[in-house]
Amino acid sequence: MDISARASKAKPEEKKKTPYLEFADFLRKYRLPVLICFGFILISVLAIVAITISTNSSVMASTARLETLDADFAAYSSEQDSAKKAGLEKSLLVSIDSLVKKGPRLYAAQKALIYKAKIEENKKDWAGAEKDWLAIAAAAPESYIAPVALQGAAVAAEELDATDRAIADYKVLIEKYGNASIGIPHAYFSLGRLAEQSTDYPNALVAYQKIVASWPDDDWTKLATDRIIFMKSHGFSK
Repeated sequence: MDISARASKAKPEEKKKTPYLEFADFLRKYRLPVLICFGFILISVLAIVAITISTNSSVMASTARLETLDADFAAYSSEQDSAKKAGLEKSLLVSIDSLVKKGPRLYAAQKALIYKAKIEENKKDWAGAEKDWLAIAAAAPESYIAPVALQGAAVAAEELDATDRAIADYKVLIEKYGNASIGIPHAYFSLGRLAEQSTDYPNALVAYQKIVASWPDDDWTKLATDRIIFMKSHGFSK
């Protein structure tokens, strides 16, 4: 048999499949798992979209309520008539509680709790103020509000003569937010002042010197310098 005859009887070579045909075969072979996976992805995407829309709606609604609360608190703060002020306070507290319940981690809720703590401070309700300041700091530890709240809690603790709690709050403030300048010099000065009150002069001096070294232009620096001079002149720095 010649070469041409053998060639005619040879099995024809299969054509190489294109990537499209290979993908089509894959889909036919695994269509059920693919459909299940696709359905899961679709449901997940729809859920994310729904959550995003709901969250944005909540943020917008809470922001609108906060704007009203800002105006109400301003009216409360400037009111001189005691009866009217009491009425405004009652209305404010109801609005604050409602706003916090709708989204305790939202900025609007944190701002609302600040107003509540300030109302309590105005009434000398230091226990309530300390509780709310700490709640604010715990709910939003990464926000700029947290160090302000810790200062508020420390001041309230001092008013309650709870020196140990005040010192603990100031130390947490310094340890967690020491890179921020807002409130930190005051925290160091307060630690120095409280150390002086307990005759712990070495630690008081350390706190005051930290202010002078780190914040030479801060308003608390002059006070810290005066305390250092006083302690040294009376031999308390040894």
